[in-house]
Amino acid sequence: MTFYAFVLFVHIVAVLALFTALSFEVLSLFRLRRASALTQVHFWIEPVPGLPLVALGSLLVVFLSGVYLAVRMSAFSLAWLKVTLAALLLVAPLGVLTGRRVRAIRRDCADAQGINSELLSRLQDPFLKISLGVRIAVYVGIILLMVAKPGWLESISVVGTCVCLGLLSARLILRRSGSLSAPGADLGARHTMS
Repeated sequence: MTFYAFVLFVHIVAVLALFTALSFEVLSLFRLRRASALTQVHFWIEPVPGLPLVALGSLLVVFLSGVYLAVRMSAFSLAWLKVTLAALLLVAPLGVLTGRRVRAIRRDCADAQGINSELLSRLQDPFLKISLGVRIAVYVGIILLMVAKPGWLESISVVGTCVCLGLLSARLILRRSGSLSAPGADLGARHTMS
C-alpha cells in the first residue's frame, strides 16, 4: 500500500466519521425540540460524550488529508477544489455558532429546575435547524465536487444549490413541526382560567 492510498483511506474514514457525527446531531436536535422534561434535555444535549470533538477532529483530518491529496494531484489550480475550500469556510462559522448555542443550552440546563420559557426558546431556536440543514447539504455538495471535479460555473452552482436546499429543508421542517409551548404552560393557563 502506498502512502497516498493510506491518506485517501484516512480521508474517506474521516468523511464517514463526520457524517456519523452529523447524524447524531440530527437525532439530538430532533429529541431536544420534543423534550418535555429536563432529564430528557440532559440526556439528548450530548447523546455521545465527546461528539463535538469527533466532528471537529474529523473535519480537521478531512481538511489536512485533502490538502495532501490535492498537492499530490497538483489540483490547487482546479476550480472545484477552490470552491470546495470556499464552501468549507462558509460552513465553519455555522458550526462555531451552533456550538455556542448548544453550550448555552447546556448552561441553562445546569441551572434550571425545569423547562422554562427561556430554555424552551433556546431548544426551539430555528438557527439550530438552519445551520444543520445547510451544513449537511454543503458537505454532500462537496462530495459531489470531489467526485465530478467540475469547472467554475458548475462548482459554484452545486454549492449554491446545496445552500438553498439546506435552507429550504430547514424551513420545511420548521413549518411542519410548528411551535411547541412550554411543558406546564398550558396547565398554568388552565389553572388561572378556572
